[in-house]
Amino acid sequence: MHRRALPRWMVVVFLAPLAAFACSDDADDGTGAGAAGAGSSTSSGTPGAGLPCDVKTILQENCWACHTDPPKFGAAMPLVDRDDLLAEPRGTAKGTFATVGEAVLARIDSAESSMPPPPNLPLDDAKKATLRAYIEAGAPESQAACGGDGGGGQGGGYDLPCTPDVILKPVAPYEMPQQSLDEYVCFGVEAPSDIARHITAIAPDIDNETILHHILLLQAPTAISAQGEPCDFVNIDWKLIYAWGPGTPPLVLPQEAGFPIGPNEPGHFVLQMHYNNVMGLAGEKDQTGMGLCTTDQLRPNDADVMAFGGTEFELGINQSTTLACNTPVPPEASFLFPVTIFQAWPHMHQLGRGMDTYITKAGGEVVPLANVPNYDFEYQVTYPVNTTLGVGDSVTTKCTWDNTTGGPVGFGEGTQDEMCFNFVSYYPRINFDQWHWLLPAYGATCSYE
Repeated sequence: MHRRALPRWMVVVFLAPLAAFACSDDADDGTGAGAAGAGSSTSSGTPGAGLPCDVKTILQENCWACHTDPPKFGAAMPLVDRDDLLAEPRGTAKGTFATVGEAVLARIDSAESSMPPPPNLPLDDAKKATLRAYIEAGAPESQAACGGDGGGGQGGGYDLPCTPDVILKPVAPYEMPQQSLDEYVCFGVEAPSDIARHITAIAPDIDNETILHHILLLQAPTAISAQGEPCDFVNIDWKLIYAWGPGTPPLVLPQEAGFPIGPNEPGHFVLQMHYNNVMGLAGEKDQTGMGLCTTDQLRPNDADVMAFGGTEFELGINQSTTLACNTPVPPEASFLFPVTIFQAWPHMHQLGRGMDTYITKAGGEVVPLANVPNYDFEYQVTYPVNTTLGVGDSVTTKCTWDNTTGGPVGFGEGTQDEMCFNFVSYYPRINFDQWHWLLPAYGATCSYE
């Protein structure tokens, strides 16, 4: 996510009126991740065939959302039975590991791009030990009848408490280049603006599960090209509304709030798609969109987004760095707070390894916003939250990076730079002339740990 830094004077301009007012907001996964078309699987077709029940359960609960048969969401091969673990790897793992099982063991221990990816937590030591013992023993065949052969259940088919009445999707299907591994493509889409509405729920409307990796839905102040343009960035002027990847639930807003659209609100949105085609498939097209439930029976509050984190840091050469940034809510802000936070989106760039962000309440209670110990730039998703932020509370955001670039790295727009942001969705929306949604991050106090 990139663009210019907000000038420091804006922080001063914001804080001064506050005081005055008081006195008078993967690519390739190494197991051969990428896209495999229909008919490319070497699987027996029977989920769990030849696997002991404990191994099958681990794979089913943590891998089958993508590594099913046929694979989807950028996975190159299935992990549903014993034959799959003994198969030769594809993608970048080919030539490095003798079997897919060996590649699996490497990825579950990887510090840079671990599997399973966020929003799932890393496997615990007991599960890693179970997989390691089985695979290192040569994956002996089991005749156990385990039952429970359903898939991972983390794709794009969701039950919502409403029927989407607005579908935001590209004007035409996008065709993934056969020779391209990864593509980030942004499509401008327009929501109806004839009357005032609230968005009450959002879910993906997935077209091609083979090449789609993840989706961001952002709101823009002006219309964006509908034709689809390369964009390995997210403009800071665009507010993140929802981010989906395998394992992410749909967003159902609290009954008290909705994201506003209408004559006085920008109905300009951007769909940023991440596509993955490590297998070099030809003719793969996609027209995935987002389904919105909206209502003209406006809810009591408008929802909005604000950012926590920090921008003042430098990552030393070949060093692991943790930055802790703190944003307190002072008494002078009592006319703006409390607010209710219902969603979090942690965001760093390619060197990011972990983020922990939480609220310390005025009474000392610690309330988590998002804890992502296995952060991966390729798997950026939103996390549901339900808590309040008020005067006397403070928000801490800790970002950890491993700088493997050979040079110092600081805050910036490009993927060669870094960021430390947690974008949270909240209500009621702060309406104040000097307010900017990035101010909580730009006014934070940060230190190294």
